[in-house]
Amino acid sequence: MNRLIAAAVLVIFSTSGLVSAANEDFIEIETEGSYQMAPDDSMELAKKLAFFIAKRKAVESSCKYLARENLIDVNNLNRDEVCSLAARQIQAEILEEKRQTAGGVPAYRIRIRARIKASDFVKAKIQDAVEDQKESQSPFRKEMQQPVSVAIDPGKDIAKAYRLLREKKWRIAIIYLDHLEKKYPNWDSIYMTKAITHYILHEPQLMKKALTRACTLENQVACNDLKNLKNVRKLDFGLAIDQ
Repeated sequence: MNRLIAAAVLVIFSTSGLVSAANEDFIEIETEGSYQMAPDDSMELAKKLAFFIAKRKAVESSCKYLARENLIDVNNLNRDEVCSLAARQIQAEILEEKRQTAGGVPAYRIRIRARIKASDFVKAKIQDAVEDQKESQSPFRKEMQQPVSVAIDPGKDIAKAYRLLREKKWRIAIIYLDHLEKKYPNWDSIYMTKAITHYILHEPQLMKKALTRACTLENQVACNDLKNLKNVRKLDFGLAIDQ
């Protein structure tokens, strides 16, 4: 516990200048998030995931402006995990929410107005440091099992996946993502993260399978990759057979 506190304090001191700046400035953004519901998904899960997706979009939109003004410092190594944790911190008002059906597939859609401050990123970096320290102290057996909490907390859950990738724990990341897939079966970010991990592990056919799943969930980046990638890890990507 002392190590966790020390890690948090270090981050606080290193970003203390950002906190005062955050009190004077913010960015307000309207974004939308939607989640295609799987047959067994609860309304609570669909709503919380759509809400998080909308908040994550708001964080991404604000990040480039706050970073250019030197109000935040998010490096490429931990950007995804910090942005995911920051999305849990921001204030957001729900402007519209509804369940809708398109092509026989139910989905939950939320539109929000979010207010993002530099202090949201500071808190996220502190949380990331604490979680990193906690996981470094986990016994090897527990680390290999990668249990997933039953609490619906998409920001914290996906941040852990990004953290495992940053730490180059590829196989453990796949185990964790498999568990996460059962919890959030139609979340495209899980499959995009899987695709990256399978690429690193020299598994292009599994990479294509993950991209295909993300594309069916309307992830445009995945769809573009499937269209544009021609050869991956010496495999003709266009002719690769999904496993």
